[in-house]
Amino acid sequence: MTQSSIVEVEPPKDSAIQTLNRDQITTILGTVTYDKAFFFFEDAGKPTGQYATSLSDFSTKIGKVPAKCLAFHMKRTDFEDWIRDIIGDPELSRRIRDLKNANTTWNNDSTLRGNLEALVLSRIIELHYMWQQAIKMSQAPTSIIPT
Repeated sequence: MTQSSIVEVEPPKDSAIQTLNRDQITTILGTVTYDKAFFFFEDAGKPTGQYATSLSDFSTKIGKVPAKCLAFHMKRTDFEDWIRDIIGDPELSRRIRDLKNANTTWNNDSTLRGNLEALVLSRIIELHYMWQQAIKMSQAPTSIIPT
């Protein structure tokens, strides 16, 4: 996160930008320890062997784990809880809850996977944009107000 990006990230077109500081963004986009990782299960007592230690890793694993696994965790609010409580992003947690409540989410396995994947990826892009804005703001010269 401390290196400048070659690609300029555009602001998200369809979401409200909230204010997060650099530390909050760094935490959300950072990596958690193994003991705080998200472990994917197909059902109770049936682990897939896959786990995620960051939002980026989570986004990738959404495309790899069985669809049954995604439905299992969505029904139990596991994704929402982990993202809110461990990753530290209540906004993405809320969006996943809203997605879960949408009728189109459960049409079929590919719809669930595609909707969840798109939602997480769009949030990652949004956070990268906020990061760039926070950096620009910290580098902007401050005006001196005469006293």
